[in-house]
Amino acid sequence: MYTLLTGATGLVGRYLVRDLLLNGHQLAVIVRPSRRQSPRERMEEIMQHWERELGRQLPRPVVLSGDITEAGFGLSAEDTEWVRQSCNAIIHSAAILEFYGKDRAAEPWRTNLNGTQNMINLCRDLEIHDIHYVSTAYVAGYQDCPVMESSLDVGQTFRNDYEESKFMAESLVRAVDFADHVTVYRPAVIAGDSSTGYTNTYHGIYLYLRLMALMIPTLPVGPDGKRHTPIRMRMTGDERRNIIPVEWVSAVMCRLFETPEARDLTYHIAPEHPITSREIIDYCGDCFNATGATFCGHGEIEPAAASRDENEDQWMFERMYWENAETYAPYERSDNVFDLTNLNRFTSDIVCPDFDRTVMSRYIEYGNADRWGKRKSETEAVSFWVEDQLSALSSCTSENGAQSIGLDVSGPGGCQLTAVVSRAGIHSVVRGLRDDRCPVLHVSTAEIAEMVQSGTVKSLADADWDLPEGMSSEALSDMLLGALQPDSVGSRV
Repeated sequence: MYTLLTGATGLVGRYLVRDLLLNGHQLAVIVRPSRRQSPRERMEEIMQHWERELGRQLPRPVVLSGDITEAGFGLSAEDTEWVRQSCNAIIHSAAILEFYGKDRAAEPWRTNLNGTQNMINLCRDLEIHDIHYVSTAYVAGYQDCPVMESSLDVGQTFRNDYEESKFMAESLVRAVDFADHVTVYRPAVIAGDSSTGYTNTYHGIYLYLRLMALMIPTLPVGPDGKRHTPIRMRMTGDERRNIIPVEWVSAVMCRLFETPEARDLTYHIAPEHPITSREIIDYCGDCFNATGATFCGHGEIEPAAASRDENEDQWMFERMYWENAETYAPYERSDNVFDLTNLNRFTSDIVCPDFDRTVMSRYIEYGNADRWGKRKSETEAVSFWVEDQLSALSSCTSENGAQSIGLDVSGPGGCQLTAVVSRAGIHSVVRGLRDDRCPVLHVSTAEIAEMVQSGTVKSLADADWDLPEGMSSEALSDMLLGALQPDSVGSRV
């Protein structure tokens, strides 16, 4: 059975795809087309990124074209039936980080609230009874006391519409009465990969880093060897910041997902030791060789200088800082204290990396190299899509003596599918690995392409087969080669 994942193209979703596939899970993803790419092409770009980073080929998830903001996720009738037959769990990770939206028919309500209701309806209709919902720690809103994992509605108020939309969505999920298991994950502020600096989104702390990366290097170095950036901060410097790296979030979620005893609980995914606002400013100062930020407390700050001409630098930096930071101003003065009891029960050995100068430097270096999200993709164009090629070879001939063979094809253009084959050819192709009793061949796209295009591939008898008892890899290899090249099979066997 497959796990259905939404939000696979988001930052957390990309890491869940990588980690779940590496851990051997069968995965299907809901992806909507973009203006430039089909759902399959969008996922291929993500998979090739992971293959370059890991230095190995990866299996492909089953890609379904859909949109969570539509009823039934906008799936075709064929794809809906495939999910009904193939999926027994869902991880609903899709969300939009849009803070303000007065129109309840628009964002963030359309994705975060209505999309979650569509998820619930789909699970009810298709009898998916193992639901994993990615909420946010900030459903807590404003709370002075520690936020418990077991609590949700304590009469809190919210900083913005994003928090309230996620609060209402989690309330819907908690009210589900048809599922066997409902598990809720509440991550705090998610940043990029602490080891590589990688991110595909530039919200939150990246907004500040990008601003500094564009402004500070243009300044001259002063007599003290540093660049002077006079900014008065509306903080004391002691405010806690619950920032967590994405690879840790994914590792924790995968552990919880794979642990049956962890079902039905809510988990705050937050750091044991949060960083402070002063540490962030100090680390940024070190990275940019800059100084001049001062902490002025939580009171209102008067405009910079009576006249702009008296202090041009301070006027410029404070104006740029406040204009860009306005969205996050409600978080400047407060961040919650999160109970981690459930999280530590199952994942205490997965240590959250420290957010230090080294990590900050990696974020800045990656952002600069990525041109803050504008770098051109390195994706290799795919000329051989295995599913298309094998589907084109299938025929409606008699299935006498046919055998179902699962193909787990890794690498660019790969897929997971089940083909019904005989010496007469390929009779049908269905997405996914359908049956535990069916033999599965783990193979690369290049090997499949060689079989189809030239028939010169070496014998598959010694390839990586998962075989039910009593089946022969030699006979199956012979049959598959014959199906792919039925006219020339005699010359190749």
